[in-house]
Amino acid sequence: MKRLVLVPDGWPCLLGECRPGLFVFEGETVCIKTDYGDDAFLEGGDAFWGGVSNQDDRSALVVQPVRSEWQEYEE
Repeated sequence: MKRLVLVPDGWPCLLGECRPGLFVFEGETVCIKTDYGDDAFLEGGDAFWGGVSNQDDRSALVVQPVRSEWQEYEE
């Protein structure tokens, strides 16, 4: 069987420096950063703020870029 997993893609970085794509915040919240400025969203479509209330603080949050990968496994 196959399963889709998220694997680290580079080192943790500041959200403001993170490339567009998937990232994980605090080891459990999966989000996506767009190509449009620093827009970032949770999986449900809500804006990602990471518990802060202004853009400067949000840009300074540490996130882990990830990529999706299909992996074979046995049940």
